[in-house]
Amino acid sequence: MIKRNITANIVGRAWGFISVYLFVPLYLHMLGAEAYGLVGFYSTLLGVLAFADMGFSATLNREMARLSASGNAAQERRDLLRTYELSYLAICCVLAAAIVAGAPWITAHWLQASTLDAAQITSAIRLMGIAIAFQLPSGLYIGGLMGLQQQVRANSLQIAWSAYRGFGTLLVLWLWSPTIVSFAVCQVVANAIYCISARHGLWRALNAGGVRVAGFFRWQVFHGTWRYASGMAGMALLSILLTQVDKLTVSKVLSLEMLGFYTLAGSLAAVPLMLASPIAAAIFPRFTELVAAAQHEQLLALYHRTCQLVAVAIVPGALAVALFSRDVIYLWTGSPGTADAAALAASLLLGGQLLQALTVVPYYLALAHGNIRLNLQIGIVSVVLVTPMMIYLVMHHGLAGAGLSWLIMNLCTLPPYMYFLHRNFLPGQLGRWFWRSLAVPVLACLPCLALGYGYLATVDGRWLRLVLIAMTALLAIACSALAAPEIRHALARRLPGMKARHG
Repeated sequence: MIKRNITANIVGRAWGFISVYLFVPLYLHMLGAEAYGLVGFYSTLLGVLAFADMGFSATLNREMARLSASGNAAQERRDLLRTYELSYLAICCVLAAAIVAGAPWITAHWLQASTLDAAQITSAIRLMGIAIAFQLPSGLYIGGLMGLQQQVRANSLQIAWSAYRGFGTLLVLWLWSPTIVSFAVCQVVANAIYCISARHGLWRALNAGGVRVAGFFRWQVFHGTWRYASGMAGMALLSILLTQVDKLTVSKVLSLEMLGFYTLAGSLAAVPLMLASPIAAAIFPRFTELVAAAQHEQLLALYHRTCQLVAVAIVPGALAVALFSRDVIYLWTGSPGTADAAALAASLLLGGQLLQALTVVPYYLALAHGNIRLNLQIGIVSVVLVTPMMIYLVMHHGLAGAGLSWLIMNLCTLPPYMYFLHRNFLPGQLGRWFWRSLAVPVLACLPCLALGYGYLATVDGRWLRLVLIAMTALLAIACSALAAPEIRHALARRLPGMKARHG
């Protein structure tokens, strides 16, 4: 089941990856840089308002996985879902009303627009608030499906929603009106359909026996889960501060056009987490089961194998994109001006995102132990470190300053986080993690990247440069995979020719 879930998550994230690279340049071209900056503000608003989750989605994921091990917990799972969804929906309604009411203030006092009409911006923000109120509860239902290890269904819903939203929005912008208000209307419709579909999918999974049984709101549910949920809510709040303060600062200090370029750079830099998250999410229920059963050796083996898989999947590709960021952005958007404006910020953001993506599997290991204290402590330190630094660097160095602050923060917090995490949950395993899941993949791919960078200077032509960058990245991934012990052994067991040489 783990392999199937990993495959489903990878397919889902692969579509997310493809959709970003497919739709972003088209939105940028059809809406213009300033209106696309408002799209970036929508993403920031969605990220900021994610605190409304209150840890419900992560808790529902964990509790569904835990209760699945009990054969007589069907009604308990239904009551858990009913309690959480009613609470979540009430919170989202309040948030939507607040955004609708506060939209004129945001337009007048926060955003720096030069060509867009104020009334148009206000209307778009109000619609975005409604769209967010539909999208946030969807995460709760998807989290429940993931906890039930219904990850094929969850990813099918996410892919269908993303495709409908992306292609539907493009069709409306092309045939009707290429305005930010049209874009916002499409988000409302797509998110409403997604929320209803995800809810139906989760309740159907809970009533798999064919008999529809209602769940009930029970205050007792909070007594059993409040500690974990509150900890997850605290981590979510810290994560929001860490991941959105740069965008909030850029949106306040710089123009909407600059926010558009920074949003594009952030989309490119999201690659490492896009690749790491589906693997870790698929493993999390298994981590939880092994921790509950006290099967330490199996947990240890699965942990190192997953860490190496994540490292091979993200390190070579992220370093390749960071090294060739200007070429990649130019090939992606077809705009030299956009590439010049966003390239350096994208490279710096990629470095920071790569370091953070390496902590995804350890992060889920801590959650499987029910421990959130370390994540909270590191998060608080990170917020204290990054917030004043980011504001200063954005004010003095623009987009590059925002990217640099993110890289510095991750460089400072990664070593203590990994040290204390391994000391608490896997004593004596930090050196093995560092060597096999970080040093080996990096050292194996560096010669390939250096060779590709040297040859790129001799190549002219947009598509030839794209081919060379792709070949460099693939060669770097292959070298890292062969150098990683767990991956190499797995390949040796499956390929007869390699097995003979390995023996």
